[in-house]
Amino acid sequence: MTSFDVLFIGSGQAAWNAALPLTAAGKKVALVERRKIAGVCTTYGCNPKIILDGPIKVMEDAQRYRGIGMDSRFELDWSKLMEHKNSILDPLPDFLGKRLEDAGVTILRGDATFEDAHTIVVNGERYGAEKFVIAAGQRPMLPDIPGAELLKTSDDFLHLPELPKRIVLIGAGYVAMEIASIASKAGSRVDVVQSSDRALSEFHQPYVDKLVDKMREDCVNFNFEDRALRVEERGGEFAVTTEKGLSLSADLVINATGRIPNTDGLGLEAAGVEYTEKGVVVDEYLRTSQPHIYASGDVIDKKQPRLTPTSVFEAKYLGGLLSGASDAPIDYPPIATIAFTLPRIAQIGVTPTEAEGSDAYTVKPVELGKQWDFAGRGDTDAHMTLVYDSEDRIVGAAVYSREALDVINALTPVITLKLTAEQADRLVYAFPSFESTIPGLLHQGAKS
Repeated sequence: MTSFDVLFIGSGQAAWNAALPLTAAGKKVALVERRKIAGVCTTYGCNPKIILDGPIKVMEDAQRYRGIGMDSRFELDWSKLMEHKNSILDPLPDFLGKRLEDAGVTILRGDATFEDAHTIVVNGERYGAEKFVIAAGQRPMLPDIPGAELLKTSDDFLHLPELPKRIVLIGAGYVAMEIASIASKAGSRVDVVQSSDRALSEFHQPYVDKLVDKMREDCVNFNFEDRALRVEERGGEFAVTTEKGLSLSADLVINATGRIPNTDGLGLEAAGVEYTEKGVVVDEYLRTSQPHIYASGDVIDKKQPRLTPTSVFEAKYLGGLLSGASDAPIDYPPIATIAFTLPRIAQIGVTPTEAEGSDAYTVKPVELGKQWDFAGRGDTDAHMTLVYDSEDRIVGAAVYSREALDVINALTPVITLKLTAEQADRLVYAFPSFESTIPGLLHQGAKS
């Protein structure tokens, strides 16, 4: 039986960002992967999404300039955009695989199953390790309705050679709202069916309400407090029947009801590893109930956002811990998160909802759309909400803007380093930029 110092189950951001430094530190390391090297983000998630989103944002920006100096219309060639996306991303798994192997990492292809707490089986071969890291990620959750086998996922949407004219999305979370923004701007008619009364439940709801209104203007039809009862194929198209009696016709129906951890099939019971329906249970060192087995990334049952940067942070932490460079527990910083809708919604730290009603915080709204640089670029609806603690430090923010990515990234060091408005004045950004506006705006909520 071949043995390793550290063996990772999975090869995504939560794994390879630890595997490389561990190999450099002299450890014998292996990764097990059943799909493409590099995981969901590179091939099935963030990377393809942002490439497809690029020209969509250009179209949105151009629309905002209509009547103030630009009246041209942009047309999107979806098939050419998809070809461009594929040309950029298709080589990446092999590139990363070669980089890992050149560094000395062994790549095992197939499904990994624990035989016991110290052994896994891959394609009939047994492997041991001093330390294991479960980095198996998540997958789309399949709703229990008739016709569920007809549903496609975000993976499928991000690889469509042609864009369907009519799309029904079941769900209104991150995935659904981002797909709806892209598809509607690209020319599809989009219907969203959502069981609750709101979209993007983890974001600042006043901004979500503004976003939903904007997306309705872009011909996205929202059906809240309704459920898909069944999906049927009728003469080359699909029909979604809802609890309220709607019958929605579509060329494509996408399941975006959420994701679940890839814990089944791993043999966690045989290994004695505790897990819940939300994922693998870990302590402050990312150790499972077996002290030599760790977990990293989206497969963990945790309160932190399941995002690529979170997985990278956890992997780098494990790289230090398992190499002996550190023995401290993991200390998560504030994690910025953003929905790549049009406009964007972003947030970090203490949310306005968490802060409201608490004497420990002060919540201050900032009308970004009235600032000259936002107004000058047609982003007149832009808005920001800042959260201050009792010592006048900025501890949280929510942003609604086409440029929310730049704004939230400008606020990240301020919040992470727990700066006051006066201390933030030491951050001198290039000018003119959206980031350069932020330090001055922070004084609007400060007491002094």
